[in-house]
Amino acid sequence: MRGEKVFLVEGELVLKGRRQSFSKEVKAKSSAYAAEKAMALFGSKNKLKRNKILLREVKEVEEDGKKESD
Repeated sequence: MRGEKVFLVEGELVLKGRRQSFSKEVKAKSSAYAAEKAMALFGSKNKLKRNKILLREVKEVEEDGKKESD
């Protein structure tokens, strides 16, 4: 889809009472959509409720893999 950017979403999941850090690249139109998509992916894949997914940072990533500051 045109206009989509790549975002790096970082945070923690609470699995069985323990915190697990994660980092995931997602394609989205904005950082808000990227955060929403990451929540949906982790929730469906790991059967987690949103209160068990803690997002720390959402950053846009350049095409060549270098990070941009938001």
